[in-house]
Amino acid sequence: MPDVRNQALLPKGEANGLAAIADELIKDPHRLRAALIIFDAKRGTEDYDLADTVVTVRVRRVETLLPTDLSAAETMIRRALEFRSGQTTLELELEDEIRKTFESMKDPDSTDDPDEGKGGQGGKGRKS
Repeated sequence: MPDVRNQALLPKGEANGLAAIADELIKDPHRLRAALIIFDAKRGTEDYDLADTVVTVRVRRVETLLPTDLSAAETMIRRALEFRSGQTTLELELEDEIRKTFESMKDPDSTDDPDEGKGGQGGKGRKS
């Protein structure tokens, strides 16, 4: 299966909805947020020795989600994971991870770390 990379550049101007929250990102860099992206493939690089292709995606538009849309986004991400994995029900650990992640976005002042126990750094409860 080909590998996928994200091009580091975001769209310029009006298409970059993250620019509107730049101050929030600086103020609270570890807070989880959700966004919608529209993307395409910028290029593909094939390694003939390894018989592998790496596709680089380009973000065409990004918009942060409103807090009132997080429940719908949580449902959509579950459905997409179920479709991609072929599972009609996700594993309990994955269900819990998704639930905790979206709960932390709904309540950004929570001290619960959605990556706790996974060696992650997300959430406000992270110790510096």
